[in-house]
Amino acid sequence: MGNNASKNNKNNKAGEEVPASGAEEIILTKKEYEELKAKADERDGYFDKYVRAHAEFENARKRIEKDKVEYCKYANEGFLLEFLPILDNLEMAEKHIKEAKDFAAVREGVDMIQMQIQKFLKDIGVERIKVNGEKFDPHMHDPIEVAESDDKDDGKILAELKPGYRFNGRLLRPASVKIAKKKEGGK
Repeated sequence: MGNNASKNNKNNKAGEEVPASGAEEIILTKKEYEELKAKADERDGYFDKYVRAHAEFENARKRIEKDKVEYCKYANEGFLLEFLPILDNLEMAEKHIKEAKDFAAVREGVDMIQMQIQKFLKDIGVERIKVNGEKFDPHMHDPIEVAESDDKDDGKILAELKPGYRFNGRLLRPASVKIAKKKEGGK
Protein backbone atom coordinates (compact mmCIF):
# COMPACT_ATOMS: atom_id res chain seq x y z
CA MET A 1 0.00 0.00 0.00
CA GLY A 2 2.64 2.67 -0.51
CA ASN A 3 3.58 5.70 1.57
CA ASN A 4 0.08 6.75 2.61
CA ALA A 5 -0.65 3.33 4.04
CA SER A 6 2.57 3.45 6.12
CA LYS A 7 1.70 6.93 7.46
CA ASN A 8 -1.80 5.72 8.35
CA ASN A 9 -0.31 2.63 9.98
CA LYS A 10 1.87 4.84 12.17
CA ASN A 11 -1.14 6.95 13.26
CA ASN A 12 -3.33 3.90 13.88
CA LYS A 13 -2.81 2.70 17.43
CA ALA A 14 -4.43 -0.70 16.93
CA GLY A 15 -2.04 -1.49 14.15
CA GLU A 16 -4.85 -2.05 11.62
CA GLU A 17 -4.31 -0.81 8.13
CA VAL A 18 -6.59 2.12 7.07
CA PRO A 19 -7.17 2.66 3.36
CA ALA A 20 -5.41 5.64 1.81
CA SER A 21 -8.69 7.39 0.97
CA GLY A 22 -9.37 8.08 4.65
CA ALA A 23 -12.53 5.93 4.73
CA GLU A 24 -12.74 3.19 7.25
CA GLU A 25 -13.29 -0.28 6.05
CA ILE A 26 -15.97 -2.17 7.97
CA ILE A 27 -16.21 -5.88 7.97
CA LEU A 28 -19.69 -7.41 8.29
CA THR A 29 -20.80 -10.92 8.68
CA LYS A 30 -23.08 -12.31 6.01
CA LYS A 31 -26.01 -12.20 8.47
CA GLU A 32 -25.35 -8.51 9.30
CA TYR A 33 -25.03 -7.74 5.60
CA GLU A 34 -28.36 -9.46 4.84
CA GLU A 35 -30.08 -7.57 7.69
CA LEU A 36 -28.64 -4.29 6.46
CA LYS A 37 -29.68 -5.10 2.90
CA ALA A 38 -33.22 -5.97 4.10
CA LYS A 39 -33.41 -2.63 5.98
CA ALA A 40 -32.22 -0.77 2.87
CA ASP A 41 -34.83 -2.56 0.74
CA GLU A 42 -37.50 -1.73 3.33
CA ARG A 43 -36.38 1.92 3.30
CA ASP A 44 -36.54 1.96 -0.51
CA GLY A 45 -40.06 0.50 -0.36
CA TYR A 46 -41.20 3.21 2.08
CA PHE A 47 -39.63 5.90 -0.06
CA ASP A 48 -41.40 4.53 -3.14
CA LYS A 49 -44.72 4.50 -1.25
CA TYR A 50 -44.10 8.07 -0.11
CA VAL A 51 -43.36 9.25 -3.65
CA ARG A 52 -46.50 7.53 -4.97
CA ALA A 53 -48.68 8.86 -2.13
CA HIS A 54 -47.35 12.37 -2.69
CA ALA A 55 -48.09 12.13 -6.43
CA GLU A 56 -51.61 10.83 -5.70
CA PHE A 57 -52.16 13.67 -3.24
CA GLU A 58 -51.05 16.27 -5.79
CA ASN A 59 -53.30 14.74 -8.45
CA ALA A 60 -56.25 14.72 -6.02
CA ARG A 61 -55.57 18.35 -5.06
CA LYS A 62 -55.53 19.39 -8.73
CA ARG A 63 -58.71 17.38 -9.41
CA ILE A 64 -60.49 19.00 -6.45
CA GLU A 65 -59.40 22.46 -7.58
CA LYS A 66 -60.71 21.74 -11.09
CA ASP A 67 -64.01 20.43 -9.66
CA LYS A 68 -64.32 23.54 -7.48
CA VAL A 69 -63.88 25.83 -10.49
CA GLU A 70 -66.42 23.77 -12.44
CA TYR A 71 -68.88 23.86 -9.52
CA CYS A 72 -68.58 27.63 -9.17
CA LYS A 73 -69.10 28.05 -12.89
CA TYR A 74 -72.46 26.26 -12.82
CA ALA A 75 -73.53 26.85 -9.19
CA ASN A 76 -76.11 29.45 -10.18
CA GLU A 77 -77.86 27.23 -12.72
CA GLY A 78 -80.70 26.31 -10.32
CA PHE A 79 -80.99 29.93 -9.24
CA LEU A 80 -81.36 31.04 -12.84
CA LEU A 81 -83.95 28.36 -13.64
CA GLU A 82 -86.08 29.61 -10.74
CA PHE A 83 -85.63 33.24 -11.81
CA LEU A 84 -86.61 32.77 -15.47
CA PRO A 85 -90.40 32.59 -14.80
CA ILE A 86 -90.16 35.97 -13.02
CA LEU A 87 -88.39 37.41 -16.06
CA ASP A 88 -91.08 35.93 -18.32
CA ASN A 89 -93.80 37.58 -16.21
CA LEU A 90 -92.00 40.93 -16.33
CA GLU A 91 -91.79 40.73 -20.12
CA MET A 92 -95.51 39.91 -20.33
CA ALA A 93 -96.31 42.82 -18.00
CA GLU A 94 -94.24 45.18 -20.13
CA LYS A 95 -96.16 44.07 -23.22
CA HIS A 96 -99.52 44.59 -21.44
CA ILE A 97 -98.49 48.01 -20.11
CA LYS A 98 -97.97 49.25 -23.67
CA GLU A 99 -101.44 48.04 -24.67
CA ALA A 100 -103.24 48.59 -21.36
CA LYS A 101 -106.36 50.59 -20.92
CA ASP A 102 -107.04 49.26 -17.40
CA PHE A 103 -104.16 50.38 -15.20
CA ALA A 104 -105.64 48.68 -12.13
CA ALA A 105 -105.05 45.33 -13.83
CA VAL A 106 -101.49 46.36 -14.71
CA ARG A 107 -100.84 47.38 -11.10
CA GLU A 108 -102.26 44.04 -9.90
CA GLY A 109 -99.94 42.20 -12.31
CA VAL A 110 -96.91 44.17 -11.11
CA ASP A 111 -97.87 43.45 -7.47
CA MET A 112 -98.07 39.75 -8.30
CA ILE A 113 -94.60 39.87 -9.86
CA GLN A 114 -93.24 41.66 -6.79
CA MET A 115 -94.75 38.96 -4.54
CA GLN A 116 -93.21 36.30 -6.81
CA ILE A 117 -89.80 37.99 -6.48
CA GLN A 118 -90.14 38.24 -2.67
CA LYS A 119 -91.05 34.52 -2.46
CA PHE A 120 -88.12 33.63 -4.71
CA LEU A 121 -85.71 35.63 -2.55
CA LYS A 122 -87.07 34.08 0.65
CA ASP A 123 -86.71 30.57 -0.83
CA ILE A 124 -83.01 31.13 -1.57
CA GLY A 125 -82.32 32.59 1.89
CA VAL A 126 -82.60 36.34 1.29
CA GLU A 127 -84.54 38.27 3.91
CA ARG A 128 -85.30 41.97 4.19
CA ILE A 129 -83.89 43.77 7.24
CA LYS A 130 -86.60 45.19 9.50
CA VAL A 131 -86.18 48.90 10.16
CA ASN A 132 -89.52 50.44 11.15
CA GLY A 133 -89.45 51.43 14.81
CA GLU A 134 -86.01 49.86 15.30
CA LYS A 135 -83.00 51.49 16.95
CA PHE A 136 -80.13 52.33 14.60
CA ASP A 137 -77.59 49.48 14.33
CA PRO A 138 -74.39 50.42 12.44
CA HIS A 139 -73.95 46.76 11.48
CA MET A 140 -77.32 46.62 9.72
CA HIS A 141 -78.17 50.21 8.79
CA ASP A 142 -76.53 52.94 6.72
CA PRO A 143 -77.56 56.40 7.99
CA ILE A 144 -78.26 58.59 4.97
CA GLU A 145 -80.25 61.33 6.71
CA VAL A 146 -80.52 62.64 10.26
CA ALA A 147 -83.61 64.59 11.31
CA GLU A 148 -84.15 66.46 14.55
CA SER A 149 -87.13 65.26 16.53
CA ASP A 150 -88.87 66.28 19.74
CA ASP A 151 -90.65 63.01 20.39
CA LYS A 152 -88.17 60.35 19.11
CA ASP A 153 -85.07 59.07 20.90
CA ASP A 154 -81.60 59.53 19.42
CA GLY A 155 -80.84 56.80 16.92
CA LYS A 156 -84.46 55.76 16.37
CA ILE A 157 -85.10 54.96 12.70
CA LEU A 158 -87.67 57.31 11.20
CA ALA A 159 -87.80 55.97 7.64
CA GLU A 160 -86.32 53.39 5.30
CA LEU A 161 -84.81 55.02 2.21
CA LYS A 162 -83.56 51.81 0.60
CA PRO A 163 -84.16 48.30 1.92
CA GLY A 164 -81.33 46.20 3.29
CA TYR A 165 -81.01 42.43 2.98
CA ARG A 166 -79.41 39.44 4.70
CA PHE A 167 -78.46 36.28 2.85
CA ASN A 168 -78.63 33.18 5.07
CA GLY A 169 -78.11 35.37 8.13
CA ARG A 170 -75.13 37.30 6.70
CA LEU A 171 -75.48 40.97 5.77
CA LEU A 172 -75.84 41.32 2.02
CA ARG A 173 -76.59 45.06 1.91
CA PRO A 174 -77.29 47.45 4.80
CA ALA A 175 -80.60 49.33 4.85
CA SER A 176 -80.31 53.03 4.04
CA VAL A 177 -82.23 54.87 6.73
CA LYS A 178 -83.24 58.24 8.12
CA ILE A 179 -82.56 58.45 11.87
CA ALA A 180 -83.77 60.73 14.65
CA LYS A 181 -81.68 63.13 16.69
CA LYS A 182 -83.12 64.86 19.76
CA LYS A 183 -83.51 68.60 19.25
CA GLU A 184 -81.13 70.77 21.24
CA GLY A 185 -82.82 71.82 24.44
CA GLY A 186 -85.46 69.05 24.07
CA LYS A 187 -86.23 66.54 26.81
